[in-house]
Amino acid sequence: MSALAAATIACAAWSTAATAEPVRVTIGSVLATDGGEPAFDSRLVAMKPQFDSLFRYSSYRLVKEDTRALDWGQGASFEIPGGRYLVVTPKELRDSKIAMSVMLLEGGRPLVDTSVALRNHGVLLLGGPKQQEGVLIISIGAEAE
Repeated sequence: MSALAAATIACAAWSTAATAEPVRVTIGSVLATDGGEPAFDSRLVAMKPQFDSLFRYSSYRLVKEDTRALDWGQGASFEIPGGRYLVVTPKELRDSKIAMSVMLLEGGRPLVDTSVALRNHGVLLLGGPKQQEGVLIISIGAEAE
């Protein structure tokens, strides 16, 4: 069994919330670079203040985005550029925050393995690994009804 499959199975075994409504999870991969003419991908405009306050790159381009409806406790793997995978498992909704397990894998080994809580309909930006001529920033969004 691959490390990715094992991580997905392990994520599915974590605690679940007492709700039948699925969680809509959106994972975005943004390439941030310096040099050249500054540019900001129009698909990221809603998150521009977050990018400006957290990072100091001149250009941001959305290279991949994937949205899925997940049941509470259901782990899903999202392919990230550069041969990486992000395994996300929504655990519970409490006080308008969605608790999630997040594991970033590269070549079967975990680079990040953590739990996060983000506000419902919120987005978390994870500054990530080097990619091509820049850095990959991963956005993790979650919405529960």
